[in-house]
Amino acid sequence: MAAVALAAGSGAMAQPLKTVPTVLNPAKAYVLVEYRLRANPYASLPGSRKTMPLDQGLVLARYDRVLGDIRGLGRAKQNSLPAKQSAVEGFRNKPLVKAAESRLFLLELEPDTWVVQGWGNTSFSLGSYAFDLAPGTITDLGVVVAEDDWAEGDRPPTVGSLFKGALLGPFSKRPDVAPIRVRFEPRGPKDIAVPAALPAGRLQSVRFEPDAKFGNYLGGLVNRIEGVNARLKAQSVAVESADPVPEVAATNPATSPPSVAPH
Repeated sequence: MAAVALAAGSGAMAQPLKTVPTVLNPAKAYVLVEYRLRANPYASLPGSRKTMPLDQGLVLARYDRVLGDIRGLGRAKQNSLPAKQSAVEGFRNKPLVKAAESRLFLLELEPDTWVVQGWGNTSFSLGSYAFDLAPGTITDLGVVVAEDDWAEGDRPPTVGSLFKGALLGPFSKRPDVAPIRVRFEPRGPKDIAVPAALPAGRLQSVRFEPDAKFGNYLGGLVNRIEGVNARLKAQSVAVESADPVPEVAATNPATSPPSVAPH
């Protein structure tokens, strides 16, 4: 599967822009997205950093809504791209702006319908967000937050289990693994501001279309973008917290008022 994804993305991939261009290319589409850095679960250890390094991120792909797949692959194989264009845009850690707990990226992409294909090696093929990019526009995806989508009964390794695993080596129990889920939040006053050099007249907020499905071409874990396990837990909590159905007292036919039959 990973080889298939690589083949689909073998064209020239867009590079994240480390500076705002003096003039935007009217034939291209631009994406602005801020990554909130993930908290380090082992930050209490001496010398550990507060946040995790940003070594994984969003994988975006060009999407065919009608055929329901990544362009040039699977059900959309017939809808291929020009030879020098890529169907998949992988994550590259080249931010436009750095802050203490977040990074802002500016991407130059081809105008098309796109989908959030995944994060790292987690594919959101079970249901993701599609969105349109028009030429000459800057689409703000807002702030993306990634979290582990733990299944019921699974949990991240503790510091103790990590040390135990290091001692036992190949004889240690394999730790639980969770797929990633993500959510997008609107940009707020505490987030990185949109660079003043970007023309405000071309800036627009993203319009996500949910439940876009496609094949798993990343070769790793699969999930819904908002997390299958998170949805199951939320549904379970909703059922448990629902008001109980009131019991209806049984009536005694001998003492109940007679029913009136219509004439």
